[in-house]
Amino acid sequence: MNNRVFTVGSLIPGKIAPVRIYPTHSVVEKREAKHQSGKVITHLEKIFIIQGRNQFEIAPAEGTLLDAALKQGQAIKYKCQKGTCGQCTVQVLQGPSLSKPNEQEHKKLGDELNNGYRLACQAVIL
Repeated sequence: MNNRVFTVGSLIPGKIAPVRIYPTHSVVEKREAKHQSGKVITHLEKIFIIQGRNQFEIAPAEGTLLDAALKQGQAIKYKCQKGTCGQCTVQVLQGPSLSKPNEQEHKKLGDELNNGYRLACQAVIL
């Protein structure tokens, strides 16, 4: 029986294909808010992410994606909370806007940022 455990740092890009799990919900709830300019902005109510083979639904809240997930009792794996270990890497499938990737994310994730991967401890919910 193979009990190997892979961490983000041990994976070699291109050797293991990412697992993509899409939300099974046929309808995603939306809410509308008015911007200062009077323009109506539509926001998705939930953020859908995957980490490994686990899928999570997170309600938008103030702070980072990791903070919001932990406050809602989601079992996202994390360690340093500084963006250096990569333990909290998630793939964002859909949801409200997040901050642009910062320097830590660019260093740790590189081209994976283009595939929707983010460090949950660094991605701020807008």
